Amino acid sequence: MDKPPEPPPGSTDGKPTGLRRWWHALLPNRPTGRMTGTDELDNEADVTLLALASNEAKAAAPAKAPDPVFSGRRLAILLMLGAVVSKMLGLVREISMAHMFGTSITADAFRAAITGVLMPLALLQNETVPTVFIPMHRDWQARGDAPRRFAALAITLTLIGTLIMGCVLMLGSYWITAFVGGFTQEGQELTRSFITIMALAMPGSVMLNALSAGEIALGRSRLTTIRASLLNIAIIGGLLVVFFTGWLMALPVAFMLAFDGLAIWGVYKLTREGDLSFKGLTWADLMAAQKEFWVRVRPLLAMPIAEQANIWIERLTASRLAVGAVASLDYARTITDSAVLFISQPLGLVLLATPPDADPAERMERLSRPLLAAGLPASVWLGLFGPEVVTMLFSRGAFNETAIELTGQALLGISLGLWAVTLGWVLLRMVNSAGQNARATMILLMGYAVNILSNFVLYELPAAKGYGPFIIGVGESLRGGILLIGAAMALGCGMRLLKLIGLALPATVLMLGLGWWIDTAILALWPKLALSGLTCVASILVGFQILDPEVLRAAFSRIRGKFNQIFRKSTAKG
Repeated sequence: MDKPPEPPPGSTDGKPTGLRRWWHALLPNRPTGRMTGTDELDNEADVTLLALASNEAKAAAPAKAPDPVFSGRRLAILLMLGAVVSKMLGLVREISMAHMFGTSITADAFRAAITGVLMPLALLQNETVPTVFIPMHRDWQARGDAPRRFAALAITLTLIGTLIMGCVLMLGSYWITAFVGGFTQEGQELTRSFITIMALAMPGSVMLNALSAGEIALGRSRLTTIRASLLNIAIIGGLLVVFFTGWLMALPVAFMLAFDGLAIWGVYKLTREGDLSFKGLTWADLMAAQKEFWVRVRPLLAMPIAEQANIWIERLTASRLAVGAVASLDYARTITDSAVLFISQPLGLVLLATPPDADPAERMERLSRPLLAAGLPASVWLGLFGPEVVTMLFSRGAFNETAIELTGQALLGISLGLWAVTLGWVLLRMVNSAGQNARATMILLMGYAVNILSNFVLYELPAAKGYGPFIIGVGESLRGGILLIGAAMALGCGMRLLKLIGLALPATVLMLGLGWWIDTAILALWPKLALSGLTCVASILVGFQILDPEVLRAAFSRIRGKFNQIFRKSTAKG
């Protein structure tokens, strides 16, 4: 009898182990639809899994099988890398903008124009479209008419964006007065000039959002990965034109070209690759796609409304607490939003793009173990050493001691539930992926309701004003807790999640105890940050040792192997 084939290195019984096992477990290799085994920007057409099962494919020449290496894991990594690059470019943009305009009327008018253009598109711009579009596209692939349905919906959404653009241009004066009525006449005129040009980006922005969601459903991330980075590069280019020529309109022109140019390129690429087809589209096709979209999006309509209400109440409460409280919240979120941007959003999009697991509790555990092991100690570190982090990043020029104190308070309040917000958003996407959009919407609405209520209640407490933006941050943490608890209950794994949190507590307590001692024993900024950072890393390693020791052992084994390889090479050369 022939012997069975040997399992590949780094596996047991053919199953990956160590770090590879963790990645396979975290994001199962089960993407649907059109995948690519080459570079994301490769010009070759990808293989369509759906076409292999269709009657047309049976009569055609055999197509090559999709590359098994590509999966949701790669998609998540690409999305995370895109977020990192866009974050860095955004920082360069903000530094350049501050250097050139500071807080002048030009800076205010440009930011107001961005708000005036994007706010009317809230329903078509935020996560509502991908949340609905990705599962829809998955169903279209199963029916075999994805390219035409994709094109029909993209066209109709873009037409709606064009209609909204026309309203903004026609009602420009009234619209500007509604949200920047406090500007001087000069500021309102400059804002109107900016909006007149930037509004031309509204159809392209809607089209780009639809195309990006469709690409995620196809298992690719080109548009999603480069969209924010390209916008930042365009604005930086516009700033350079203003610097050398003094032509202020270069800023809105750059904004408009970034959105419309990338949307045109996306239509060209997807059409050429066969993922978008405008052939034979009829008015009935457009209406059918639009009807299906609004039927699915109906349970989610309350989300953008609740989000805007929460922002309004938050700003109103913060403005009454202390001068600078509103700005301090934005500075704090510059730091804390990275967790959602780099982790929650990429993982959430991948979860939407893959079919739901038969055992959601098991998948929840696979996702939660690493996030809890790293998230809880990191949140404690950020809460304890927030003022030091703020000092290191922002303490320059007009950013004085009062600003450091207010921002540190906001950072402390947000960090209390940062781990819950990060994991809660990921689990909420699992609920969406399972087709429970109405339940996911109710969980999110409850989170916003608790956030708004906490702002009102905490503001009424006699001692609340002494804590400044801290109470606003606590409201955000409470919202994260509601998201996490609600999503876990919807997935039927509340007790399982509670057990995992209990396993993560020893590492969290270790970080809290040692961090408290470091905070009181060391006064110098850099030594305190360095030692506390090492303590945080050590606490995270302890968390992984408890929650997922195999990943830790595999990581150390890999590092040791790299060092041994380097040592052998250096010895051979010697």
